Amino acid sequence: MFDEFLAIGEVSKSTNIPISTLRYYDKVGLLSPAFKNEETNYRYYTSKQLIMLKIISHMRNLGFSIEYIKSHFDNMSYQHTLELFEKVLLDTKAEIKRLKSVEKELIETCKRFKANFELEDKVGTPFIEKTEDIKGVIFNESTQSLSELNKVLKNIDNFEKANNLHPTLRGFKVSFKSFKKNRFSKDHLIATMNEEAVNLSVVIPAGKYACLYGKGFFEEQDIVENLLAWIKDNGYKAKEDFFLTFTDVIMFKNNQDFLYLLRIPIT
Repeated sequence: MFDEFLAIGEVSKSTNIPISTLRYYDKVGLLSPAFKNEETNYRYYTSKQLIMLKIISHMRNLGFSIEYIKSHFDNMSYQHTLELFEKVLLDTKAEIKRLKSVEKELIETCKRFKANFELEDKVGTPFIEKTEDIKGVIFNESTQSLSELNKVLKNIDNFEKANNLHPTLRGFKVSFKSFKKNRFSKDHLIATMNEEAVNLSVVIPAGKYACLYGKGFFEEQDIVENLLAWIKDNGYKAKEDFFLTFTDVIMFKNNQDFLYLLRIPIT
């Protein structure tokens, strides 16, 4: 009798399907062995089932779900199977689009990481920079404490996720008047998104800026005071507000690793 059947090991070798996968197909009801020895629990398949397994492997490689393959075998009509292929094709196109978006973001992130390596050497050294308009999104929620800031940042995270937005830059606009009263004060939160269509507001206006890269917990440092002193010593005059921006939060393990850029507009 057993000469008519193939043991599960032989089937696995012939089809390049792992034994564990063959057992899984049996468990979910996709394809069960033609015969099971109740005493030994050995599984045996027919030659016809080898053909079915090759069809299953091919369809799995094309992205078909177990349920779709079950539906194919249950119906076995050209029209039904064509509809299944069209559904998988649409899903595949959507996944390709998603992966292209992921690829683009990964490329941009790698560029920013490489740039950050170079920025490490600039920490603590003031410089002048002329900036074009930087457009993005303005979140009109002022904060006066670290707990308020964390709450607002969480709300912004939820907004970005809900709208499938990907920030490339985040930061704050702070007035010197507010900062002198409270170092944790932030007048506006700003962000530039990878999706150009939502970057409708000028978050950092064009102009000349005194800039300084810092690292660590901004509110506990004298970086603003130090840059203001440098501005005065070099014959410039600071305007009313300053900007604090940062990128690539995933690079930071704690506040001590936090890399940011302070921009003070000057005349």
